[in-house]
Amino acid sequence: MSELKEKWEAAATAIGVTIATTIVMRFVFDPARAGKPAMLIALGLLYAMCAAVALQRLHRRGELRAKFRPSWGDLTLGVVTAGVLYGAAQLVMAAFAPHGSPREAWVIRLYLQLGDPEALERELVSAAVFLVAALEEVTWRGLVMRSLEVAYGTRRALVASALLFGAAHVPTLFLLSDPVAGLNPLIVLAAVGCGLVWGAMFWRTSRLMPAIFAHAFFSWAIVEIPIWRP
Repeated sequence: MSELKEKWEAAATAIGVTIATTIVMRFVFDPARAGKPAMLIALGLLYAMCAAVALQRLHRRGELRAKFRPSWGDLTLGVVTAGVLYGAAQLVMAAFAPHGSPREAWVIRLYLQLGDPEALERELVSAAVFLVAALEEVTWRGLVMRSLEVAYGTRRALVASALLFGAAHVPTLFLLSDPVAGLNPLIVLAAVGCGLVWGAMFWRTSRLMPAIFAHAFFSWAIVEIPIWRP
């Protein structure tokens, strides 16, 4: 494939995934679907299709086995990274949306949208969160970042994929906004920050498993161990 064609394909892939994710995020975070299984189902279907494309691309480049090759320490690295990100999320909440402030409504609206896991089968919710997070990581790091990396270089791919990951969550600015606190930036900021961390893990290890574990355990912790309680 010529260099120009590869750049066009990488850019089209990144933009296409971003647009598709933005559309699904608009559906998922519609307040009318708060706490409903349709949220995870819609995300799962989108990322399953994108992950299939990622697997095909990695196979075409002869990278499929290498990118998914497990290694000792992957699980530990993922859990530790998820713990650090979870702690960072608590610090961000304490700094920007502390209890008693109008901006606390940002966090409240997020958890109202996620719903109460106790109301559903907890094991099913946990499994779904893990699966969606894994597919999301294959999509954004295995497809978007890897395509951009091949065409534009690693550093540009890392920054661009994280920014696009944040851009795909822009609908949450409006859908989770509050009449008093205003637009809700929490998920967009989290997407950019976490995207940089997970992208750096993919870059440094040249494998997807550490980032998949980190993403999955972080998502699970945010849902099962809320950073906000009444």
